[in-house]
Amino acid sequence: MDRMLQKLLQSPDMPNYANLRSRPKIHSIKPSTCDTIFYRHDGDALQGLRLAVGAQAKTWIMSKRINGKVRSITLGRWPEIANGDAAMAVAREKIVALEAGTDAVTTQVVTLMDAFESHLARSSAKPSTKDNYRLQVQNHLSDLFERPVENITLPMLEDAIKGKTPSTALHLAQIIRMAFRRASTLRRCFDVSADLKVMERHKPASHVLFDPKETWPALDLILEKRSLIHRTAWLTMLFTGFRSLNTRTLTWDQIDLTRKTITLTEMKNGLTRTFPVADVLIEALKALPYREGNVFPAESRTGHVHQLIAFTMTVGQGSKAQEVNVLRQHDCRRLFTTAARRARLPEYIIDELRGDTPKSVQDIYDQGSANHDDANTIAERIIKECGLTPSFVLDRIKSGA
Repeated sequence: MDRMLQKLLQSPDMPNYANLRSRPKIHSIKPSTCDTIFYRHDGDALQGLRLAVGAQAKTWIMSKRINGKVRSITLGRWPEIANGDAAMAVAREKIVALEAGTDAVTTQVVTLMDAFESHLARSSAKPSTKDNYRLQVQNHLSDLFERPVENITLPMLEDAIKGKTPSTALHLAQIIRMAFRRASTLRRCFDVSADLKVMERHKPASHVLFDPKETWPALDLILEKRSLIHRTAWLTMLFTGFRSLNTRTLTWDQIDLTRKTITLTEMKNGLTRTFPVADVLIEALKALPYREGNVFPAESRTGHVHQLIAFTMTVGQGSKAQEVNVLRQHDCRRLFTTAARRARLPEYIIDELRGDTPKSVQDIYDQGSANHDDANTIAERIIKECGLTPSFVLDRIKSGA
């Protein structure tokens, strides 16, 4: 009989009252042994607030009519939210968000990844660029981006990029800021990433890892590479000076083998430009066995080559022997520029072939001064600096050996 009476008294349909402004009183409320029991504050304050007491947890809930409908808003658990006054403060923020349509349900932005996907949906970046962003999130930021936006703190952001190389940290910080800017726009939340800083700055190096006064080892290393796809990608970087990302993400609709041009869109500086291409590179591209889709395909999430590993050389002997980098991706851009200057080409031609941002009024008005002869001049100079001849390089390319 006593048990039946207790169950009746604890029925969810009957109001239960407690001092919800006192943490000790809330602590004294015993867990429910049957259904969830809802407690209201014993007094005129805390209107609409209830404490749902179950077998395992005590949860704060606010009932409020919003835009013509009564909504039950889950505020959080006790003791994280210590008492009814603290719960009311949380409720006020959530009600404002619901009335303004900036809550998680209305905006469909719950996690930081939701915010980032919303940003990408509005972005004009190429699909390959978006895929590269997603790959960086998957490799470095997956735990962070799975968190609800409102639960992310600045220390969490700093931990996510800690220990990364300066260039990787800068790239990840950029991705985080893009996601948070979108979240703050849709959710009207504080942009935690606004104060995110990469403490160790990347120090750009303009030098290669070998003595450029001697014979360059670049072509020997590239031509010895067994993979036709990777070999041609390296030749593309060397004979155009393109950045690695622009090269790896090339598609065949960007290349005109007849006119001997390559068009790059969304370069690092935001420019789109069509470049004349040297004959030797056109022959290398013609040696590839396909003419549609990615120029340098791979079995990867993006569908193209994800990384071009630097060439190494063994230095030292015996136990002291170690592998050191000799030629890195960006070295190709350095060598392209050096060859162009050693060939005594004008600076404005070099800037145009590098895809640099216009620096003067004439640069802005210039409709394209660089031509195929300039591209061929640079290619011939590169081959000469590598201690080879154009005919030898062409024969190697055509034979695939």
